[in-house]
Amino acid sequence: MDLRQLHTFRMVVERGSFSGAAEELDISQPAVSFQIRALEESVGHRLLDRSGRRVALTEAGEIAYRYTKRMMGLELELERELQELGDRIAGPLVLGSSTGPGELVLPQLLGRFAAAHPDVVVRLAVLDTQTVCDRVLEEELELGIVGAARQQRGLVFDPFMRDELVAIVPPGHPFAGRERLTIAELVSEPLLVQQEGSGVRAVVEQAMRDAGIRDRDLTIAMELGLQQSVKAAVLDGFGITVISRLAVEREVADGSLVALPLEGDGLARQFWMVRHAGRTPRRAARAFTEFAMKELASRAAAPA
Repeated sequence: MDLRQLHTFRMVVERGSFSGAAEELDISQPAVSFQIRALEESVGHRLLDRSGRRVALTEAGEIAYRYTKRMMGLELELERELQELGDRIAGPLVLGSSTGPGELVLPQLLGRFAAAHPDVVVRLAVLDTQTVCDRVLEEELELGIVGAARQQRGLVFDPFMRDELVAIVPPGHPFAGRERLTIAELVSEPLLVQQEGSGVRAVVEQAMRDAGIRDRDLTIAMELGLQQSVKAAVLDGFGITVISRLAVEREVADGSLVALPLEGDGLARQFWMVRHAGRTPRRAARAFTEFAMKELASRAAAPA
């Protein structure tokens, strides 16, 4: 159904004549007549009674006029909202995240973003990496932040941020006065490790394999849950661990823990932003991506 024909039909009804509609639309009267005939042929009903001095609606015309007004109203709403896109960021922002970035990075970033864009409704789901990827692929989530870039058809992974890993010890520990440690020096200490499948644990285990350290060489004091569990155990003096620097910023700042970089340039893992390869991100998602990258870049450039 041609919207232009519906618009002409509405003008005929509201101006009461073909000539009045032609004047309003700045087209010829024959052009108005042609569009009305084409519309009537399209819907299969006569819409206007032309017998009197003023055109009148038929029963089918009354139905068509009622819906035409609604459609024209929606057209105006569409035009208005599209015009507002340049000035206002609004609507839902639905993200998923694996545990590390979901606990350490995103709450602060999303809080600042929401404060800057109060018309955006933020929803964050903290899940395992594979579930986040699956839900982005199924379009249940618009973006995901994960600790591993897995080859998966239909998904695009972009670097999000680098997460430095450090060893942490209590202030009274013999290592506390050191500037950095080697992986090999962890062998003699009671180690607190995160549960199997943890991103931090995977990075540490790979670094130990690269250094020729075997599992039986280690003294595993406890295998706990995720970062909060091992951090609490270090605070209580049960051993040392390797953890994200982001997870211990407050404790290092107040002096309750000491953070030590590991080896050469240190250990690190990469967080990734995952998105659907065939979907154009909504304006809120694009705005958050730009906001997050600027925030993270400024944080990385700040003095330690």
